[in-house]
Amino acid sequence: MDNQTRQLYEFGEYRLEPAEKLLRRNGNPVPLTPKAFEMLLVLVKRSGCLVDKDELIKAVWADTFVEEANLARNIWALRKALGDDDSSHRYIETVPKRGYRF
Repeated sequence: MDNQTRQLYEFGEYRLEPAEKLLRRNGNPVPLTPKAFEMLLVLVKRSGCLVDKDELIKAVWADTFVEEANLARNIWALRKALGDDDSSHRYIETVPKRGYRF
């Protein structure tokens, strides 16, 4: 059994289960696209640290060319899934012109 299989992350009412590629809120599945899930996992694993945009793109899209708009769209989807609104970002902080911090 590898480390990802056993690892679980809990924050607030959420539970992130990497092996199942699943985010749960109060036990109920929260729908996420595969790329949004991967982004969330990268951010959660680096919780408290700045993850710059290029690093996040490389981690999620590997050898594919991706525009920054894709990154922003997935961050928006994650914030929506996590119950954040335009005025309150409880989980994902934007560090202008640099990246994101969980």
